[in-house]
Amino acid sequence: MNLVSKSLLAVAFVASSFTIAPVAIALPYGPDTCAEGFVWRDAAPGDHVCVTPAGRQRAAEENAVAASRIDPAGAYGPNTCLNGFVWREAFAGDVVCVTPDRRDAVQNENRLGQSRRALAYGPDTCINGFVWRDAAPGDHVCVTANSRQRAANENAAAASRIDPAGAYGPNTCIDGFVWREAFAGDVVCVTPARREAVRQENATGAARRVLN
Repeated sequence: MNLVSKSLLAVAFVASSFTIAPVAIALPYGPDTCAEGFVWRDAAPGDHVCVTPAGRQRAAEENAVAASRIDPAGAYGPNTCLNGFVWREAFAGDVVCVTPDRRDAVQNENRLGQSRRALAYGPDTCINGFVWRDAAPGDHVCVTANSRQRAANENAAAASRIDPAGAYGPNTCIDGFVWREAFAGDVVCVTPARREAVRQENATGAARRVLN
């Protein structure tokens, strides 16, 4: 193996280090912990859909008056709602009777619930003000929105910055450009200053996650 090959392997090893997961977890209620301003709905034990405090209070009030909204002689026995009411369906088997518009609201809470968790995008969720760089699928380094857009622009312009007749074939950059190295195998050509900025992003990315 020549010196150039060894150097490239070393670069690939360093560039791949950004995938190391954070080691400190500070979520008081585990992975279902809600983002600031939201709480578990608790329409029943284990209902960890994240809603507003008002949504949680309304679910509790509905539970408290549930018996007054049923017609035990109806088609569904003790689960039959009075006219004008329908099953809430916050979860499978939820037959608390509510108004149709409230059921629609609950279904919307279910749709939005994941996005209202502290870890809306799993363990790689970025803190407020940062997003995944997405220089390639799976690139979850947390960066500013401007840097994410810049990575997309670099990808779009990649073909215009290569010299296919150069020493590295189709991966050879034209004069004034170098490999970005956001991750192992990233040979998109960028300016040296941008490559250095990307290295700094890789070094600080984990600290910009909710779990850090």
